[in-house]
Amino acid sequence: MPKRRRRKRNTKIKSVKDIPYTKYRVDWVDAISESDWADEYEFDKMTLATPVNEGWVYEKTKNYIKLFASYDKDEEGITFGDRIAIPRSWVIKMTKI
Repeated sequence: MPKRRRRKRNTKIKSVKDIPYTKYRVDWVDAISESDWADEYEFDKMTLATPVNEGWVYEKTKNYIKLFASYDKDEEGITFGDRIAIPRSWVIKMTKI
């Protein structure tokens, strides 16, 4: 029995922007605090944290940046998850993804 040839369907993937926000990687500094006792050597080793967040910029002002890393979109609108507000003075670098 001869093999049947499968017809290729036109399956072009359309790039549709789901949400009106731009995705960024944000490198920033954050405070570190410890409540235990430490000698001078341990205290001298204490530095700032350097976290990295990736997400969509919800709002950017001269004072802060608001990001979200997850969302749910339906007919009623968008709900946002994994949200953070970072003071602009703490931001080291923003890279568009």
